[in-house]
This record gives sequence, structure tokens and C-alpha cells, in this order.
Amino acid sequence: MGMIANYQQTTDKKLNELKSHEEMFEDIEELQENENLDLCDIDKMWDALHFLLTGKSASEPIENDLISEAIVGQFNISGEEIEEYISGTRADRVKEIAVALQKVDFEKYIEKFNMIEFSKNDIYPNIWEYEDEADEIKDDLRASFKSLKEFYIRMAEKEYAVLVSIY
Repeated sequence: MGMIANYQQTTDKKLNELKSHEEMFEDIEELQENENLDLCDIDKMWDALHFLLTGKSASEPIENDLISEAIVGQFNISGEEIEEYISGTRADRVKEIAVALQKVDFEKYIEKFNMIEFSKNDIYPNIWEYEDEADEIKDDLRASFKSLKEFYIRMAEKEYAVLVSIY
């Protein structure tokens, strides 16, 4: 099993509580078990999607970049030295991200997809030597982007914030 990314519906108020709460990881696990919350799981494709769309690994978030923030969140909640990465995006920024994602011509990025570049940059997951699976990987990237975009659109329409967890 590897590191997967989950995006979940929350509120600005809950994000503020998580930032100031020492037991936030238990709170987040509890939130993820709530079946009434909208959740988006892009599995292991978070770093690959970030690299495809921004040219940088998700380990190097791009400040004030809506596409980067769509994947890694607007602000870090978890701190630097942990196994789980937790971040948040406020509701007003979710609306901006939803608009930005709708403007992305994803097929232009897929046309430039180069597994060698992903490998050279140590992009997670480490699947770039499987050249014969390139079409399947592209389909996974397409599906991940579509899920993420649709999720942000729903959150923007409902005026929700987003909690990002990569673990």
C-alpha cells in the first residue's frame, strides 16, 4: 500500500478548529468515516497529477497557484515532519479552484505526457518504467483529474471548504 490522497467536504469553521487542535488526526479519521460527507479519492495519482499539470512534484507546492492548491490544498495544517500530510482550502478559494479546473484543457497536458520525465523527477507512484502501461496510466490520470474537478465544482456550488489528506 502506498500514499493515497483524499479530499473531503468540510467548513471553514472546522478547518480553523483542526488547525488549533492537537488531536486533529483522530478528528480527521472520524470525519472520513462520516458517510454523509462528500469525499473524493484519487488514490496514488496525486503527485503524478500535480507534476503533469504544474511541472513540479506535489512535495514542492506552488504558492498562490490554483491548480497546485487543488491537489495539495491552500495551507498546511499538519506541519512539516509527519507521515500524514493534512491541508485545507477555504470555501472562497474552493470556488476559485473550481473555476480554474474547468478552464484546464486536460488533453493538452496528456499529449505532452512523458514517463521518462516523471521518472527523472521521482514522481510518485514509481510506475514510470512500465512503458507498456502508458495508456492505462493516462486513463488513470484522466479519471483522477475528472473526479477532482467534479468534486471541487460540487464543493463550490455548496460553498464548502476542502480538507486534503495524503497518507
